[in-house]
Amino acid sequence: MEFFISLYPFLLDWLDLIVRWIHIIVGIAWIGTSFYFNWLDSRLDREINNEKIEGELWSVHSGGFYHINKLKGPPKVFPKELHWFKWEAYTTWISGFVLLIIIYYLNAEGMMIDKNVNDLSPFNAIVISLIFLLGSWLIYDFLCKSILINNTILFSLACLFIAILASYFLTKIFGSRAAYVHVGACLGTIMAANVFRVIIPSQKNMVDAALANKEPNLQKGIDAKIRSIHNNYITLPVLFIMISSHFPFTYGHRYNWLILALISIIGATVRHYFNLRNKKEYKIWILPLATVGMICLMLYVSIPKVIQNEKIITSNNEISFYEINNIIKYRCSVCHTTKPTFEDFEDPPLGIIFDTPEDILKNINKIKAQVIDSDVMPPGNLTGITESERKKISLWIELGAKINN
Repeated sequence: MEFFISLYPFLLDWLDLIVRWIHIIVGIAWIGTSFYFNWLDSRLDREINNEKIEGELWSVHSGGFYHINKLKGPPKVFPKELHWFKWEAYTTWISGFVLLIIIYYLNAEGMMIDKNVNDLSPFNAIVISLIFLLGSWLIYDFLCKSILINNTILFSLACLFIAILASYFLTKIFGSRAAYVHVGACLGTIMAANVFRVIIPSQKNMVDAALANKEPNLQKGIDAKIRSIHNNYITLPVLFIMISSHFPFTYGHRYNWLILALISIIGATVRHYFNLRNKKEYKIWILPLATVGMICLMLYVSIPKVIQNEKIITSNNEISFYEINNIIKYRCSVCHTTKPTFEDFEDPPLGIIFDTPEDILKNINKIKAQVIDSDVMPPGNLTGITESERKKISLWIELGAKINN
């Protein structure tokens, strides 16, 4: 029995790896499908002399020519095999939710809860997480069924306001990294539910009506098209959230919710440019506008850190490596050592260790990013590092990170 208990953390790591791999594979397939069909529908040649065909497209790929027709109605004879595009969405959400369980729910105290933000119990944190996932879909679905859906600008502003509000509250409930992940999980839930609850039922209605020689419910088709377009715009913000965990200066910033909102707006704006371009509407000014927005955001996040570092350098303070080593020993090395003493880790996270002065110097940039430029480490501040200790590490780094004093 003890053998299997000892094996559990390793099996969990393997499960994490495999599910992450699956999540990336099916996520690429789903987003690729969204991009392709949005492009395809926009690029159809509709000026053709055929009353049965709405549009056609010729393309060349993989050593062959493809001729695609979009029919105005159902075919007289249904093919033996009709391809549906749904499992990409379902498996992406399922694998994502399994990852949420493995990484966050099973280690809620370390990965979800930051006692400096909100002193939750693991059970309460998980319940709140599930409420946000379900609530995000219910609120979005309500907006889609309201009169706001008839006004694209008002609908978009309402959704943006609610998304920003949710982001803000999540950063006040969970640790910063978990908050970002939950915003992405909420958006992913909306996208998958759109497929499961609206898009696929609409397509089934269309097929069933055709087989029964009846008229399909046209409103369902219109609703499905709207939800599909929404999914297309959400893709880039979700992709940013997926990679944001590698960049703590985003989710670890004091105004992390605002940074997330602004980058999401920039991402959706870029997506809008390409959607217009697919329709041969060339709004060239959109990309420079998005670029300027990104540069302004970069300066907003980075300049205060540079000014702060300059003040530290000119302060003429000195600090010994002995003191820094002790801080790292008691605040960081419980996890980042050859044999971690923290119960949730059998091996040092990401293979990073601080056992020797040379180990510390080798990872100095990672320490600066995770401990100084943001406060995401230690996770949930489980080891109780103080602001004074963070400032001492920052001072030591800016004064040259000497290990011989």
